[in-house]
Amino acid sequence: MRIEGIILDVDYLIGNSGVAAIRMTIKGNDGRAYAVFDKEFKPYFYILPTSKMTVEELLAVSIANPDGSMRPENVEAAKRKIAGKDEDVFRVFAKSPIQVPRLSSAMGRYGTCYEYDIPFAKRYTIDRDITPLSNYEIEAVEEDGRLTLKSMKPVGSTQLQLNVMCFDIEVYNPLGIPRVAKDPVIMISYFFSSKGRSGIEVLTTKRINRDFVTTVKDEKALFEAFAAKVNELDVDLIVGYNSANFDIKYMLDRAKALGIKFNLSRYEGETRLESHGLVQRVKIGGRVHVDMYQVVKFVSIVGASESVLKLTDHKLKTVYDAISKDKKPTVDKMSIYKIWDGSPKDLETLADYNLSDSQALNAVYEMFIPITIEMARTTGDVLSDTAVSTTGQLVDYLLMRYANRAGEMIPNKPDESEIKNRLANPIEGAYVKTPEPGIYDNLAIFDFRGLYPSIIISYNIDPSTICYDCKEYFESPLGTKFDKKRKGIMPAILKMLIDQRASVKREYKKNPDDKFLAGRSSALKILSNSFYGYLGYARSRWYSRDSAGSVTAYGRQYIKETIKAAEDRGFKVLYGDTDSIVILIGNKTKEDALAFLKDFNSKLPENMELEAEDFFKRGVFVGRKVEGGTAGAKKKYALISETGRIKIRGFELVRRDWSRIARETQRRVLEAILKEGSAEKAAEIVKQVVKNLKDGKVPLSELAISTQLRKGIDSYDSKSPELGAARKAVQSGKKRKEEVEEGVISFVITKHGSSISDKAELEEFAKDYDPDYYINHQVLPATMRILKELNFNEDELKGLGTQKKL
Repeated sequence: MRIEGIILDVDYLIGNSGVAAIRMTIKGNDGRAYAVFDKEFKPYFYILPTSKMTVEELLAVSIANPDGSMRPENVEAAKRKIAGKDEDVFRVFAKSPIQVPRLSSAMGRYGTCYEYDIPFAKRYTIDRDITPLSNYEIEAVEEDGRLTLKSMKPVGSTQLQLNVMCFDIEVYNPLGIPRVAKDPVIMISYFFSSKGRSGIEVLTTKRINRDFVTTVKDEKALFEAFAAKVNELDVDLIVGYNSANFDIKYMLDRAKALGIKFNLSRYEGETRLESHGLVQRVKIGGRVHVDMYQVVKFVSIVGASESVLKLTDHKLKTVYDAISKDKKPTVDKMSIYKIWDGSPKDLETLADYNLSDSQALNAVYEMFIPITIEMARTTGDVLSDTAVSTTGQLVDYLLMRYANRAGEMIPNKPDESEIKNRLANPIEGAYVKTPEPGIYDNLAIFDFRGLYPSIIISYNIDPSTICYDCKEYFESPLGTKFDKKRKGIMPAILKMLIDQRASVKREYKKNPDDKFLAGRSSALKILSNSFYGYLGYARSRWYSRDSAGSVTAYGRQYIKETIKAAEDRGFKVLYGDTDSIVILIGNKTKEDALAFLKDFNSKLPENMELEAEDFFKRGVFVGRKVEGGTAGAKKKYALISETGRIKIRGFELVRRDWSRIARETQRRVLEAILKEGSAEKAAEIVKQVVKNLKDGKVPLSELAISTQLRKGIDSYDSKSPELGAARKAVQSGKKRKEEVEEGVISFVITKHGSSISDKAELEEFAKDYDPDYYINHQVLPATMRILKELNFNEDELKGLGTQKKL
């Protein structure tokens, strides 16, 4: 039969004979899902022998096994490039993916083994050069009740028509944190979009007067009803929020405690949790699980969405409120058990809340899934893995895919000893020209478009192109030579990504409402900007100190040349950092600055370009304390453009570990200076805030400081305010350890205690605040970095003295 549709997921099953078979889940354009097996593809690894060996000698390698000896299934001669050099190697096939690491370990005495640590399903998508979520024409035949692959080829454009379910659970929690052995799941809500229709429902075990509520007889029936609904709606994507760590994990553990079966798989296979680096991933046979909590964190870290950049935390309500005009309803999570045991009205409130979680999750999904889907298409990794990957893991997979295309051997992951050596030899970073602190008028920022990627492309920087005896080469400022003739895969991939992004941006201008074009543009940018970091990442397969060091050395060279060229044209360069400079226009004009830009670009390599980011009316650059005085601080400034856009870097208002009163006061001070040019108004703002603090007029919510405890509260040696607040809450019985450990907590510095740590209380338990702390350790430090450049001092802002001079 012929199937046309997208490849939704790739995994494998091991039969009774121990033989592995690849399984692809295909979402057909006819709306049906198909499981198509490829029985011909076998797991394998490579070996580069240290001395001459034959196929027969390698076939004879045997390992003792409880079920009998283990031998290679087959061995064949092959050719691969290793560090740019053609090598004769052997490809060793195994019966099962489980045998690959054992066989490669046994063969290690005959040479160096490669590609033994690539998971079998990834091995398949790499070798078959599959692009997930893209359209394919597949020929399959039915054999032994299964569809077996005969051929596969990409065809035409892709229209995603996925059945999606966003869900959330509520759990009885009399001790705050639910106990799997005792505390039942009491509600499951979901929002679905399936087969051209959408809807909502709450499943629960009590009668509730809401038309979207369905009541079942007990918890076992609740689990069964949810699984049945997933099947009925033929769900492709199951979407949760922190569901790998809580919702699905709790349901799996709870089902085990109840002695019932709980499986959301579409086909043969179980629903299970797996480790993916440092995070948990849910595998569901025939369906894809997407944890939007991990997606939002990723988008926030890489700076791909303004709406999540300044969040104090990544809770669902916080994210939803940031992207929506509506505000999500909430209840006290600690009191869910009380609401469940309460009146019929309480139950209605809980059902509304549970449903709002799924509805809010759907909004978050719609907002952020396009970038994740386009990241999967760009790298070639399946969506279930892409949704839990770091930028390093995404670049790693992309490089593996293109290395295989080019016949290059994929390097092995480094062991812990090698990682330790790499970390002990850090790479010199970027050049920084620090500014003279002060307030300036009439400025411009020029920055290099993708400086590090363009350097890698222009100078063919790649671990495989490093050469010692080549005749034509680029020599970096460090003296490392890169072959001009042998093209490296990193420069080749980067050139492709940058060219693709330019094309996508042109299309996006024509179709500004296309979320997937916007997502693809972001995905291409994120990946392009991640290659340099991957080159110097200690755990990278393609780590190269010479390559990464050469990139930053070229970067230092170009930024210094840019500064000199600008100054030779009569501009004062106030600040320079990594890939950009800030110039003072002075008595020159904007046209003079653009003329300099054009002239400078004419002398750069083809793939490099200096761009005018913007022109600014006014800017504030602050200082930092150094021995003997003050020097300019790097990455710490605020500017206002000619169009009124404010650009802020490095100030506390973009950090959550300062109180809102400090961040908000700093923002108002910056706006008074930048927009109105009024130093006096800026000072008056601070004076009024100080007075309000002294008079006790500031709400506690404005004073809360948020930070994250990244390990158990008993694991710290030092005593910090957040730790003091957390321990105090646990010792008093107000909180359980699990509620405060390894999470974001908010605390207030109160009047009670002998030290700052003693005075700290969790925000929800604080009754008052210490005004002196917030004046001297929050508001004044946040604003004096700006106002001291205007010759104000702390006493004057506290109302204790007079201004020195302006």
